[in-house]
Amino acid sequence: MNIPFIDIHTHHPSNSTDILSVPSLFLQDVDFKNELTTPFTAAVHPWHAACFSPQQVSVMLGNLTTQSGLIAIGETGLDAVCTADYQLQKQIFELHLQFAENHHLPVIIHGVKAWNDLIAYFKRYKISFVLHGYSAGFELTKQLIDLGCYFSIGKSVLQISPRFRKALQIIPLTSIFLETDDSSVSIKDIYQEVSNVKEVEFDDFKIQINRKTYNVL
Repeated sequence: MNIPFIDIHTHHPSNSTDILSVPSLFLQDVDFKNELTTPFTAAVHPWHAACFSPQQVSVMLGNLTTQSGLIAIGETGLDAVCTADYQLQKQIFELHLQFAENHHLPVIIHGVKAWNDLIAYFKRYKISFVLHGYSAGFELTKQLIDLGCYFSIGKSVLQISPRFRKALQIIPLTSIFLETDDSSVSIKDIYQEVSNVKEVEFDDFKIQINRKTYNVL
């Protein structure tokens, strides 16, 4: 059985036949004149929140309904460190969450120094949340597991800190996705390292990730 490696969130899709890459597009870069039929995700990144009015974002999100390849909204979220106005970020983020809930789509989350606010949204909206580039510690991870969140693990696992290793060990296999984001790291190396940390046989791990991805997205 030919089971592909799945890169759930990438800005550099692979051309390899044994890797299924899901490109993450900035919503403003989607060509709405042509239908995208292969899997992708799209959103206004919180860094770009000040570039568009809420009305413009609503229109762009509405146009996504013509794209049959759309499998999730993202990456979107909250970033308390970037220069974009935080209240505007919240307003734009809520538009994404409303769209996702109305169309029964998961949301891929970018979160930086904003976990309290994000957790409030996770409790409010009944949709699947995938936390991209996740590398937080044990206590926060436990709280997010209890909320039913999913965790997308990337290059940080290749130089894993003791803090993140402890957290990763408690994340259920059924809650894990894998990604390369904007790095040049191979998704295969990320698969290998996560399976090592989780102490799961590599082929079994690959099968479980594949099965879970198709069930959630």
